[in-house]
Amino acid sequence: MALKSKKVWYQRKYFFIFVGPTLLIYTIFWALPIISSILLSFTNWSGISSLFSSDFVGLKNFKQMSIDPIFRTSMKNNLIYGMIMFLTVTPISFFVAYFLDTHVRHKKICETFAYLPAVLPVIVVTLLWKWIYNPQYGMLNSFLKLIGLEKFTTGWLTNSDVALGAITFVSIWKSVPIYLILCLAGLQQVPNKLKEAAIIDGATEPIVLFNVIIPCMQRVLYTVMSLVVIDVFRTFELVYVMTDGGPGYYSTEMLLTYMYKTSFANSMAGYGSAIATTTIFIVLVITSLNLKATMKSNEE
Repeated sequence: MALKSKKVWYQRKYFFIFVGPTLLIYTIFWALPIISSILLSFTNWSGISSLFSSDFVGLKNFKQMSIDPIFRTSMKNNLIYGMIMFLTVTPISFFVAYFLDTHVRHKKICETFAYLPAVLPVIVVTLLWKWIYNPQYGMLNSFLKLIGLEKFTTGWLTNSDVALGAITFVSIWKSVPIYLILCLAGLQQVPNKLKEAAIIDGATEPIVLFNVIIPCMQRVLYTVMSLVVIDVFRTFELVYVMTDGGPGYYSTEMLLTYMYKTSFANSMAGYGSAIATTTIFIVLVITSLNLKATMKSNEE
């Protein structure tokens, strides 16, 4: 009986020391802001006046979103940007990781250099690429002129036809090193016995890659895809600093940049909260579908 009570005491002690504070931090910095945003989305709060002076408007903000052309443009930009990120970041991260793991001698040095873009602050990345994209003295246009492709020079961030693509490229450049590390960790978990057995049976490198390594890394790759989707709808600083949603008619506006402008510049915090709530819902749906696919894959 004494041992049982002692065990219970240790369990409670562990909860109050480790689990309790974690749940408290999680509640304060994650759960409460999301719940507050959802509740505010049903009000007409301006963000400046007292919260208690705001009125409950039901689904009015969400109805407004359905006829708001700027919101539709922001959603379209986010989906185009997200589709490109989803289709490129995971495969590039995996194949670069595979190349570093199997075809490079000085792995640690190369991995360090490959990871450098990930450790740079977003503000540094945006300023660096704004300089590269500068139409007058930027490195990209200067390089195109040097190799005789002057006809392709343009204002990469001031031309509404290419601005979204230019930002997407920077985002890929910044994101790949982050997921590269996850893929490298996943490659270390692939059993060498399986690879050796396939090689002994006469399998070539592409066959080993696609029939042994990739199937063994499905869980890691699904995780990477889920994180990429979440990051797509968290995009804010990159767009805000590089183009502020422009040029032209909101050609690079994203959901979060529009939410920020609506809430703080236009003093429509209730409507901005509705945009934020919609973004959260989209992320939850896509992540849930991806998680379901991961679980199904693991069962098979």
